[in-house]
Amino acid sequence: MRIRGRVRQDFGKELAIVRTKSQWVTLGSFIIALVILPHIFVWTDNLSWLTFINFSIITVIAVLGLNVITGMAGQVSMGHAAFIMVGGYSVGVLTTVSGWSFWAAMPAAALITGLTGIMVGAPSVRLRGFYLAVATFAFLFVAQFVIKNMSITGGPHGLTGIPAPAFGDFKVKTDLQWYYLILAICILATIASINLTRSRLGRAFFAVRDNDVTAPAMGINVYAVKVTAFFIGSLFAGVAGALNASYLSLVKTDMFTVMDSIWYLGMVIVGGAGSTAGTIMGVLFLKVVGQLLYLIGGGPWARGLGATFWSSLTSILYGLMLIFFISFQPYGLISVWRKAKLKYKMWPFGV
Repeated sequence: MRIRGRVRQDFGKELAIVRTKSQWVTLGSFIIALVILPHIFVWTDNLSWLTFINFSIITVIAVLGLNVITGMAGQVSMGHAAFIMVGGYSVGVLTTVSGWSFWAAMPAAALITGLTGIMVGAPSVRLRGFYLAVATFAFLFVAQFVIKNMSITGGPHGLTGIPAPAFGDFKVKTDLQWYYLILAICILATIASINLTRSRLGRAFFAVRDNDVTAPAMGINVYAVKVTAFFIGSLFAGVAGALNASYLSLVKTDMFTVMDSIWYLGMVIVGGAGSTAGTIMGVLFLKVVGQLLYLIGGGPWARGLGATFWSSLTSILYGLMLIFFISFQPYGLISVWRKAKLKYKMWPFGV
């Protein structure tokens, strides 16, 4: 018996990240915009915005790692700034003390940070909830104390003169050159994060996050999955720390604070825990809000209020936004985007 009609044989396309022609056009347009964007700031002599964008992209890489630990695997980590610090100091020691090139030091720093993540995660993941958060929170202070008391890391003064990446005789010097390098690494990190969510390991992460009691019934080694999440998330943090240290040409323990770890976690919550696109949206949203408040506070009419006022106002506003998203939009900005896209597709019939 012959079945009439077309037999669908393109199920592989359903698994592709970019599936339709319109999505390819949108992606191509977005990439072109990213290529042109920094030149606009150069032409208009707004290099401070270009610097801001570079730091924001580095933050995206770091928070993608936290999204693996907290968003995908459900392990609340309050010490992510410590892993970024380990990555920064690792690349600093390898380049300034051991004489390695940046391209050899960066993957080594990522691996060192990943192994540090295993060291922290192995005992910590046996705890849950608040106790896990406190354990990872304490690691930041332990790491700072150890680094400050090591001569190889420059002690409390940190390391300076960390070399920039070089391609033969060409060295990355300007903010524009740094932008393209950081953006390329961020794109690779984003692709890795997306593919991780679609992999068997990624599905195991979500299973453990949703219910780590029933996950073993599906053949999942919960403890191994949690530790693996710390390892992979720390790899991302190590890369971000290496880029940050080389970009600034220095690294100090004072650059990594408790509030950084809190806001990294807030970015995951605001964007949408477990979503790569949501994480990027959360980082950019909070970063842009902070930058706008910084520019407003630097205006001539606002200088009388003082820098402390605007710094406190930024923290207050961040806190209020976290409360709002946790209370009224727990799935983050990505859920808002998905609902808007669905309504657009269903228009004019509604959803």
